[in-house]
Order: sequence, then C-alpha cells, then structure tokens
Amino acid sequence: MIIQITVNGKNYAEEVEPRMLLVDFIRETIGLKGTKIGDDEGITGACTVLLNGKAVKSSLMLAVQCDGADIVTIEGLAKDGQLHTVQQCFWEKHAVQN
Repeated sequence: MIIQITVNGKNYAEEVEPRMLLVDFIRETIGLKGTKIGDDEGITGACTVLLNGKAVKSSLMLAVQCDGADIVTIEGLAKDGQLHTVQQCFWEKHAVQN
C-alpha cells in the first residue's frame, strides 16, 4: 500500500507493508534515527512522536494508520536553527537511547 505522510515538514509517498510499524517507517524507510524502540510495549516513550499535534507511541501504531498525517519527530523540533528544550536537555545531559 502506498501512504502519504508529512514528516518534519517533508512530504513522503512510500510503499509500505500493511503490518509495518510507524517507528520502522520513520527509522528504516525515511532514515530518521532519533525515534527509538525502547521496548515492546511503549513504556519507555523512546518511540514518541507528534502525530497531528498529539503525542503517540510510534512502536504501537501501524504506518498505514498514519496515511495523510503530519508527524514531527525529535529531529523536527528545532526551529530557526535553535534546539528545542527537549533537544537541549538531551545535549546538556549527554542523554542517549539504545
């Protein structure tokens, strides 16, 4: 199935398998590695993205459920060359995710 998604302001039209998770689409199909899989139940929140302005766990959603959606990942939070507060805190505390 072909889905159309906007991620961090960039439009994508990609063929995906019906069972592909949104996190896998973000990481493997479009190559953004900031969104992580922390566990199988979304408890860590490492997979959190903004979907049409609401926080969702991308490891618990199928990519096909997001057809036509606007998604913002951790990479897309910066504005005008300035880190977002979340990004700044990660930088200052040397935060990493597996």
